[in-house]
Amino acid sequence: MYKLEIKPEKNIFLITFKGLLSKKEGEEFLSELLRELKTFDTSKYNLVVDTRELKVSTQDSTDNIKSTIELLVKTPFKERYNIAPKSIIAELQAKRVVKNDIFSKITPIKSYESLLKSPAIL
Repeated sequence: MYKLEIKPEKNIFLITFKGLLSKKEGEEFLSELLRELKTFDTSKYNLVVDTRELKVSTQDSTDNIKSTIELLVKTPFKERYNIAPKSIIAELQAKRVVKNDIFSKITPIKSYESLLKSPAIL
């Protein structure tokens, strides 16, 4: 399951993942994400990807994971933040399918709430 939320009052684009994403759901997500990114000026928004509840993905969905991460890194956001999955295996899986230098462009955070309290979001 996934959820896309534009929060204009905080200039945040929040993507939340939960559970296991099938290949079909990953394709639907990528399509919806591409549509959503055209509806607002991403350069004025911070990206927050909440993957805390994301489970290990199936092997056939790794192409979608790679495409999604690469798209989010090349899209011009003010800043990019990731709330890491509770599953170490899920986190390692994401790092395995993309180049390590991509993750240097994403700041890890503990929670969405901690980001809202941070002066970095202002």
